Amino acid sequence: MEEKINQVLVSTLKVTTEQAGQDLTMDDVNNWDSLTHMNLIVAIEDEFGIEMSGDDIAEMISFDAIKKTVAKYL
Repeated sequence: MEEKINQVLVSTLKVTTEQAGQDLTMDDVNNWDSLTHMNLIVAIEDEFGIEMSGDDIAEMISFDAIKKTVAKYL
């Protein structure tokens, strides 16, 4: 699961594989704005075949938060 999340972060946020690791947060990525956030959510939902709630989506501001949220839906 972590590898898939990492791949989605790399392709959506245009960061390197190293940057898309465990410590990545929204504050670390200059172009991680609200539009990019929604593109990231759509990519994650498509990758894992899930549909997340608005509350969960709003909390997904780091690699760790994304991982925990995706795990809830699997």
